[in-house]
Amino acid sequence: MEHVFTKQEIDKRFNDAKGKTLGEIDIAGDFERTLHNPKITGIAGDVVEHSILGYASDTKQAPDIKIDGVDIEVKTTGVRGDYTKPKTLVAKERITITNVSPNRIKNETFEDSTLWDKLSRTLLAFYLYDSKTVVPASEYANFRFLGYELHAVSEADRKIIKNDWEIVRNFCASQSVIDKKDEAQAAAYSAAKKEMMYLETAPGWKNGPRFAIKKTYANQIIQEYFGKQAAAMSSAVSSYAELDAFLARQSDKYKGMTLREIFASLNLDEKKAKPKQAAHLLMAKILNGNSKNVESDSQFDLVKKSGLVTKIFVLDQKGNKKEDCKFNYRIDFDEFDNSDKDVHDTDVYDYFSNTHFLFAIFQNHGDKGIIENTFLGFKRLTFSDEYLEENLVPVLSRLKELVAGQEFKVWDKVNKFGNVVYNSNGLPRTENNFPKSTEHPFFLRGTGSNSSNKPLKINGYNCYQMQMWLHGNKLLELLNEQNFLQ
Repeated sequence: MEHVFTKQEIDKRFNDAKGKTLGEIDIAGDFERTLHNPKITGIAGDVVEHSILGYASDTKQAPDIKIDGVDIEVKTTGVRGDYTKPKTLVAKERITITNVSPNRIKNETFEDSTLWDKLSRTLLAFYLYDSKTVVPASEYANFRFLGYELHAVSEADRKIIKNDWEIVRNFCASQSVIDKKDEAQAAAYSAAKKEMMYLETAPGWKNGPRFAIKKTYANQIIQEYFGKQAAAMSSAVSSYAELDAFLARQSDKYKGMTLREIFASLNLDEKKAKPKQAAHLLMAKILNGNSKNVESDSQFDLVKKSGLVTKIFVLDQKGNKKEDCKFNYRIDFDEFDNSDKDVHDTDVYDYFSNTHFLFAIFQNHGDKGIIENTFLGFKRLTFSDEYLEENLVPVLSRLKELVAGQEFKVWDKVNKFGNVVYNSNGLPRTENNFPKSTEHPFFLRGTGSNSSNKPLKINGYNCYQMQMWLHGNKLLELLNEQNFLQ
């Protein structure tokens, strides 16, 4: 390895670059390439390597540099949000680490693996992706360099990353022949990788997957670097299987209890706490011990980094669905304004593909009220790639047609007599041609306080903020396939 530095040299190089735009830093002429290739990828990383560190890029499966004799992998990542407010900061995208080499990984141990060789110690270089929309490579020249961190993986995180790596290694080792064209093998790999907590792999098996850090894990690294303190890890959980067992043990005493009884056991005033916050209240108690803060589950380190999302699902007296399920994920419609973009590369697809949903299941008892709903237990759900391909991808493809193709429309709602229907504030009710629940299991529905407040603008129309929903009966089918955590 020729790229050898001292810590003092690294500090000077990156401190000199801090606050400058990537264009100002670029002394190697990387942005000249964007004049002929506007869609070139990795331009920010090229500027860091070529102009700040001063070496040429390579494709070797080994760490990029040495700092004071220690091998270090260099990764450049975009940051979105207000860097003066750390809680707002998120990673632009997952952080790709290295290729999955099936025939090689099956003969490796984690400690001597290519992944751990690169990930154990990394130099993370941050720049501000200061745009709400996708921009051509040339416009990266305007993005400001924010700084760097020498990141060492904690022991708690190492155990989880090791377990994630072993999921992939064990899958590869279990195949007598590696055949990426084999449909059954690809489907089996897709199912296996869903159990990874901090890592993910993309693209799919057929196209040669690469290990990457999940955006949720990257978000925590970024927020901690820019001032957010890490929450205390309160358990030795290192896999979803261990988390399932932990949740089952901790929640057993609440099974069969009504919301009223749960509130009493947590010393909470049922008149002040909203019943629909029950899942968060339970998670706060289970994951954070004595905390009474309904948001405290989000302070649990493992939950934040793995991206686990808690939700409630209520059954009626007969065990059927009571209502459709809203996912509190705000869709970025700018992602659908590019007709060339593959919908599999959108943040909303990534959200449903890589998020684990923990459902607190309650049963309603007719006219007794929400406070008398009974807690039945927890179920954990992930959406398979096959399910998303069949049910979500058509919706996202239609969104791209509506937004990029300028087909989206809004019109006044009329009654059966052809008269415009008005809201109580005197404004007409409106309808649109977003995918509906009558057309797809996944569908869009707007939320807002009143019809005079429509902050979203799409193709010139003012709209409510839009969330993705899943039809209750379809969700019930998926949950019925899952056992309660035990």
